[in-house]
Amino acid sequence: MKRRKLRFFACLLVLTVVMSLLSACKEEDGSGYTFKINLEYNPKNLDPQLAEDISSKTVIANMFEGLVRMNSDGSIAPACAETYSVSEDGLTYIFKLKENVYWESVNGFKDKVTAGDFVFAFQRIFNPQDLYSPYVDAFSCIKNASDIAAGKTLLRELGVKATDEFTLQIELEYPYYDFLELLTTSAAMPCSREFFESTKGRYGLSAETTASNGAFYMKEWNFDPYWDNNYIIMRRNKSNSAEDLVYPYSLNYFITGNSENDSADFSRGDIDCTILERYDKKLVGDNNSKAYATKSYGLLFNERAEYFSNAALRSALASSFSRSAYYQLNDGNLVPAYGIIPNGVTILGKSYRDIVADNSLEHYDPEAAAEMWKLTLSYMNIEAIDGVKITVPESFCGSDYLNLITEQWQENLDFFCGIEVVSMNEYEMKLSEGSFSIALVEITSEENSPAGFLRPFMDGKPAELCGYGNIHLNSLLGKVTKAGSLNEAVELYSSAEKSVIESYAYIPLFYGNEYFIYPTNKADIVYKPFTREIYFRYAKNFD
Repeated sequence: MKRRKLRFFACLLVLTVVMSLLSACKEEDGSGYTFKINLEYNPKNLDPQLAEDISSKTVIANMFEGLVRMNSDGSIAPACAETYSVSEDGLTYIFKLKENVYWESVNGFKDKVTAGDFVFAFQRIFNPQDLYSPYVDAFSCIKNASDIAAGKTLLRELGVKATDEFTLQIELEYPYYDFLELLTTSAAMPCSREFFESTKGRYGLSAETTASNGAFYMKEWNFDPYWDNNYIIMRRNKSNSAEDLVYPYSLNYFITGNSENDSADFSRGDIDCTILERYDKKLVGDNNSKAYATKSYGLLFNERAEYFSNAALRSALASSFSRSAYYQLNDGNLVPAYGIIPNGVTILGKSYRDIVADNSLEHYDPEAAAEMWKLTLSYMNIEAIDGVKITVPESFCGSDYLNLITEQWQENLDFFCGIEVVSMNEYEMKLSEGSFSIALVEITSEENSPAGFLRPFMDGKPAELCGYGNIHLNSLLGKVTKAGSLNEAVELYSSAEKSVIESYAYIPLFYGNEYFIYPTNKADIVYKPFTREIYFRYAKNFD
């Protein structure tokens, strides 16, 4: 084993030297560089119609190109499609494909991307004999999709047709305001039937069984769970770079097994970009950086615990502290929140919080809260509530913020509340067993959508938030999937968010930031928060 490992490191050293020499051949326009990136885990599957994990999606984003792509500002632009049009009723989309986009693979497969490749890909999502795709529900807006998934209609009736070699028509069951953004996701990438069938059931599981129609193709995919320093090497797809320049020469992904050393690797120059979970003044200040509010934190009351089944009591607690006190502790990690949906969530290229300001959700009224608190305690025939603590996981970095809240509760309500910091294992056990009174919870999502932050509160998801369930929320989110306009969707999301907050079982506290950083001599690396895809087609290096 030692000899084998030494040979591997020797090969890796040679590879690094070769890549360094290639990277040295840079052009004045910033092209020709080899970008280096860490992947926390080995991709599970590079089949776009199946892949769900972040590592897989990060690689897929640079290997495949859909009909349209999302720009860094959230706007939608043509990709494989040269042009597209939408009918007045919002039910029919026509895409005219470029005729010079090619498939490429390490084993020599080469072919033009056609409308038939998109038809085959969409059919694979709904074909029960091929696979069970996790994206069936996401694309249920396509005509006949739900009936096909339920076995009521034949697959050939799916509303995705090739009207000629380079023209694709997609018909919807109902207008869906966000359909174009849906087409930028991995599941909407094309699939060559010829190449897929040649892989004999191993599509997307190795370099040899993966074909790319995007900026880069897979050159090597080396992974052994018993080795360190596994890697993926991707090369520029020269055919697809002819008309739409792919700036980097190559991408090197290092599969690390964890993300603990990413900041150190970045500081040493071993990798060219990274994501900071916590604010680092020097790293953020010395590099290109952008903050994304991608997390939401709040206090969850255990409605099955003593006292907190009373909504009036919870309402008094929610109304008796001011978030303005947070600003004295502003550390770059947390910002005050009155809502559940964080600032980083966009909808049709606009920040959701710019459309629906969350300060309209504020309920701060300490005098009314104090009066309600006294009346409720009297009604419950108790003088005071003692022994209550907020359960907090040790990974949370904002205990000082919580102290400000408990101080205001003490001052305004004469309510003394402690804070217990516990290990993650104990924290998860307490939430699952319901052995807590109040808990600090973190809400995250892998989709850039208000719905991703509201679904944990739906009725029927008891494991996520200790039995909290809002049946009204289920109805509202169900209607969003058929919203035909931005205004209709925003109105439904706004009502859904209010329905959770006004139950007072959950009090929003903070939005949490993450930071995407890369050196000042690099440019145009596009980062998509939530999915954590990093897009390198136009990435440039200037030394």
